Amino acid sequence: MQPKVHTVKWSLTQNICSNFYTDCWNVESDHERNVAEDVSLNNPQICPLHLQLGDAVFISSEPSFQSHGMNLANVTVEEFLSCPKQAEVPKEQLIFGCRLSGMHQIDPKWLGTGTHYFIEVPAQGPLLCNLGLRLNVTVKSQLCQQSPSATFCSGHGKCLSHIWDEAYNCYCEQSYSGQFCQEFDVCFSKPCYNNASCIGKGKKGEHGEDSYVCICPPLFAGRNKFISGTH
Repeated sequence: MQPKVHTVKWSLTQNICSNFYTDCWNVESDHERNVAEDVSLNNPQICPLHLQLGDAVFISSEPSFQSHGMNLANVTVEEFLSCPKQAEVPKEQLIFGCRLSGMHQIDPKWLGTGTHYFIEVPAQGPLLCNLGLRLNVTVKSQLCQQSPSATFCSGHGKCLSHIWDEAYNCYCEQSYSGQFCQEFDVCFSKPCYNNASCIGKGKKGEHGEDSYVCICPPLFAGRNKFISGTH
């Protein structure tokens, strides 16, 4: 699966939420969550991102921000909540080397595995972080390949991650299972008749036929156990 490109509109008029769970993801808010994360996600902010390691993130800002000399800073969760002024943010925490205007890509060095917090820091003009110009991004590793060159999920599933998952995992198609959807369940289609038990060997036979054995109930015989032994 190729890396994806995510574009975030850095604006107070779009994608601002006050509750991460209901406004941005439309899920119930009573899941088990980290307490610190709970607090950080219930403040006005741009809808958070969940992405896979290696994905690219671009920030698209409104032209009006250029006059303020606005930049982004990578901060702690505490700073994310308090929205410090530019004078309080060390230069090494600034994301861009110029004023934020137009389209800018966040350097991958700021997007390692884990949750990252970004806020706006204007050189002049009003502080807009508390109004919602802040973003948290969770970057997850993927566990969908047996080797770096292998097909994602063995070609029999999708590499996905739900909000509460810590990584991207395989969600397999019917008849397939295993971490990488590499195991084929020949008994999934229930090929045995008359309540016979199916025992699969997990692979195709020499001539491409399904490799399974049906354990015969009393009075039945045959490959699929549908021939009665009585008349």
